[in-house]
Amino acid sequence: MSGVTAVLEDLHEAEVDLHLELRRVSERNRADGEVAGSLRALASWSESHAESLAEEGRRFGLALGSMPPVTSRVPPGGSRRSSALLGSRSGRAAVLVDDLRQVFGDVALVQLGWDLLGEVARHQHDRRLLALAERSSVETQRQLTWVENRLKEALVHAITADDAAGGGAR
Repeated sequence: MSGVTAVLEDLHEAEVDLHLELRRVSERNRADGEVAGSLRALASWSESHAESLAEEGRRFGLALGSMPPVTSRVPPGGSRRSSALLGSRSGRAAVLVDDLRQVFGDVALVQLGWDLLGEVARHQHDRRLLALAERSSVETQRQLTWVENRLKEALVHAITADDAAGGGAR
């Protein structure tokens, strides 16, 4: 398998996974309409990226899969990571912090994939692939920035809520 096909396959899979995770997190946090709506918008970018990668993949003989359906079943939120981090065993804010930590890692992986695809495209003098990598990298950086900023807000909110409930350090 050539370098470009390996990068295309890996990046397509990462974009599909990110799309599905953003949709799941949106559903799990649907009570916060602003967060859920923003996550759905970010998911649509990943869906578009995956479709563009599938189209480019055909030029290289790849048959990259279509977007699988998002399951309507959302696992219950909350995990030990945020509970330990925040000193709380429950709360929507802790769930959102956990969700956004996961999404941040997923988006960072996708961003790396676009950077790698850009390097391969430059090496192969493939202007079409390079344009896709550059355009999608900009959108992915916006996803990363939004997730990071919202994660910081959610963490502060969760800590503040935990302190108000009497769970803070004394």
